[in-house]
Amino acid sequence: MRLEELPRIDIGSGEFAARPLAEFDRLRPQAWAAVSDRGVEAFSYRGVEAAYKENEFCAGVTKLMEQMGLDPGAMSGGGRNLQANDTPDHPKLRRIVSRWFTPRQVDNLRPRVEALAGSLADSITPAGSGEFMSGIASRIPGTVFCWMIGAPDDVGEHVYKLSETILQTFDGNIDDADDVMTAAIEMRALVEDLIEQKRRRPDDALLSILLAAVDDGDLYVEDVHSLTFEMLSASTDNTAHSAGLAASVLGQEPDRWATVRNDRTLLPNALEECARVEPRVRVDSAWTETGATLLDLEVPPQTMVWQHIAAAHVDPEVFPDPYRVDIVRPLPESQLNFGVGRHFCLGAALARMELAAIYTALLDRWTDFRLDDEPIIDRSGTGSAVKELRFSCTPA
Repeated sequence: MRLEELPRIDIGSGEFAARPLAEFDRLRPQAWAAVSDRGVEAFSYRGVEAAYKENEFCAGVTKLMEQMGLDPGAMSGGGRNLQANDTPDHPKLRRIVSRWFTPRQVDNLRPRVEALAGSLADSITPAGSGEFMSGIASRIPGTVFCWMIGAPDDVGEHVYKLSETILQTFDGNIDDADDVMTAAIEMRALVEDLIEQKRRRPDDALLSILLAAVDDGDLYVEDVHSLTFEMLSASTDNTAHSAGLAASVLGQEPDRWATVRNDRTLLPNALEECARVEPRVRVDSAWTETGATLLDLEVPPQTMVWQHIAAAHVDPEVFPDPYRVDIVRPLPESQLNFGVGRHFCLGAALARMELAAIYTALLDRWTDFRLDDEPIIDRSGTGSAVKELRFSCTPA
């Protein structure tokens, strides 16, 4: 199949912006993808998944930076990272970074994360109400990132704000370029200071592991900057908004909270279902420089494939009755927030542990959880961002 055979959509139209999933549902009987002025729009589960797995595609973030007028090297430190590099660099970089992202390391962090989540829950529980993002969700991932790289806890809130700004890159909006660059420069300065500290006093944090790889000749110091920058972009803000989006789902129906509270073994599945119906990453992108075959489609060279994760998550061929929220539903396929294949997120286990710790602390302390108002969720970009979520709860 060639691009000319795909249905065409206008992603800039108000109609599409208001109801993108409805437009993709309309097109499903015809095709698994559409074509637009910016490239290929993949909306089926299999199409999105294939773009992650196909070796001729790399992550599109570098190309998006260039389109915004940003210098990817100047932003991240000029080194190599996981998203922008494929074979032969990618496996080598992944092996080095994965030395920290082990099941044992995640388990070692679990008590600290659970204690932090419990402390925050204790501070807001007596009031019986609050704002979820500022009270809980945004206060944990930044601190965990500091533990991960060996930074002081007190910069966690600042790190979270930097992550929130840097992730605007994925929207490709040129108006955000100055703010993104400013945040990137601040992050580089923070990492530079930490590198000097770890040189003097190595520890078991990720930054020391990366510096040891520099000493062994496996990395350049510029790679340390880029990889740390990437870990910040991939983890902090995403985990916070994933926690808020899960709250937006669990708080809609009283029985959802009660069901999980009465059977904690359901919590992992419930969080996966929340991420399916309210994904943090709604649209990802993949770039092919040389051209590729994607399922039955011949994709020309220098083409961006936009991976509509939110649409893939309601693909009826994979998820029966896809718009029904069912927290006990055994999911036939994984939700795609963490990617697939060689680009599967190294921090997925850590993120899932953080989310489980947050909700375990809350389920221990609240017999119910209710939304006071409709949550304010910005879905205008490539991700969903919870701007405000006010809730009430009954202390246990």
